[in-house]
Amino acid sequence: MRRSEVLDALPVPESAFVVEIGAGPTPFRRTQLIIDKYPFENTERHGDVLNVAPILKADAVKLPLADRSCDLLFVSHVLEHIDQPTAFLEEARRCATWVYLEFPSRVRELMYAWSFHRWVIDILDGTTLVFHRNDVPQLFGDFFHQNYDFLLDAWSEERFAELNHSLHVETARLAWEFSPLTALEAALRASACGEDKVNYRSRYGATGVGEVSYSRGVLFKTLLWSVMPDRLLRWRRLRQDRVNAERAVELTEAILARMICQRCRAGALGFVDGHSAIVCRSCQARYERERGVFDFDV
Repeated sequence: MRRSEVLDALPVPESAFVVEIGAGPTPFRRTQLIIDKYPFENTERHGDVLNVAPILKADAVKLPLADRSCDLLFVSHVLEHIDQPTAFLEEARRCATWVYLEFPSRVRELMYAWSFHRWVIDILDGTTLVFHRNDVPQLFGDFFHQNYDFLLDAWSEERFAELNHSLHVETARLAWEFSPLTALEAALRASACGEDKVNYRSRYGATGVGEVSYSRGVLFKTLLWSVMPDRLLRWRRLRQDRVNAERAVELTEAILARMICQRCRAGALGFVDGHSAIVCRSCQARYERERGVFDFDV
């Protein structure tokens, strides 16, 4: 199943208020507010945050959202980065009714072994997250990182369910635990060893591409990618980045009404100085705006 099919199947009402944590360059199409601790830094993601909704700078473990103010908290490939996942998940319970969590599977983590992923996470019984401290070595070196291209991207998209875990659940039912096994220990325990190892024979030469049926759109894009000069691809990326930088979505009064002050943890926030800052009317805490982003990371 493709990621797009998983997201299209999410039962999100049209009236739902959707907040996304760490949207990056591929935000959820229903997102109405983006919260990111590092909105201007791409050290742990592959591109700029796409300006499809207002952006707040804030830490996921201290969200500037009122209790039960969010219908869906959308969290894609962020949870494995967080130092204090318990603090974040408790925040999710406090401010959201539903949560969508997406993160790499053990297979994908073994392929890439990202240095900035703190955890390898499994899902138990459909509602419980199991955290393993990430000690996975880069068994393949930088092979998958250096050779990642459109073909591998298309291959990965068609195998979304094998390379990623996703969980859509009411926050009241969400549970989590920390395994005594590290990620590598768990992978070794679950892997076939010795005579139990299985060798698979590729069937694409006799039957076609195999179990995955690539869409005509993907096949057409693959053809274009194979003949398109690199300089044209770079020009397209630079143009997209420039357009995105020039486009900003303003924070509205309706969204501000769902937010709380980070100092006194109360409401009563208001715009001041021509929307250049936000002030708490209760404790006078002030949140400045930089490059279109209000800074709530305090």
